[in-house]
Amino acid sequence: MNSQNIKLLKKMISGLILLIATTSLAAFAASNSAKDKELLIHVDPSTHCAIKVTPSVNESNCALLYSESKNPCRNDPECVCSQKEKYIAWQTTTGDAFDIRFTEGSPFKRCEYQAGRDGEVRCKIKNTGDYYYEVNVKGCATNPYDPRIVVQ
Repeated sequence: MNSQNIKLLKKMISGLILLIATTSLAAFAASNSAKDKELLIHVDPSTHCAIKVTPSVNESNCALLYSESKNPCRNDPECVCSQKEKYIAWQTTTGDAFDIRFTEGSPFKRCEYQAGRDGEVRCKIKNTGDYYYEVNVKGCATNPYDPRIVVQ
């Protein structure tokens, strides 16, 4: 083999390694973007009412799962995106008792919607769709809080 063939072979191997590394990183990013979601229900300590619901990690995985133009949560800061077979868990910032109620259908098949002894509601997603739900915190005298989940 002459030196030109060896140089060409080295360039091809380098290119192949780069392609494999790029593909692996893209696959890792896609799998990581649809990880389980932990949501914090922020409760006003004086009224015991939910004032907002946010991911425990300040990230919008909707931007990772959808393009800018197709992001269903683009103008809704309290909307989260997920995928089937992933878990969503809710917990209050104050430890107040709460329950979750879906107004029209649910992304879950079987789920205990009332916070257990650990102060958490955790459910596995089984259905795709766009779901509004209510957060009812014990002791809150006003209307329930209503964030949203989008499952692809």
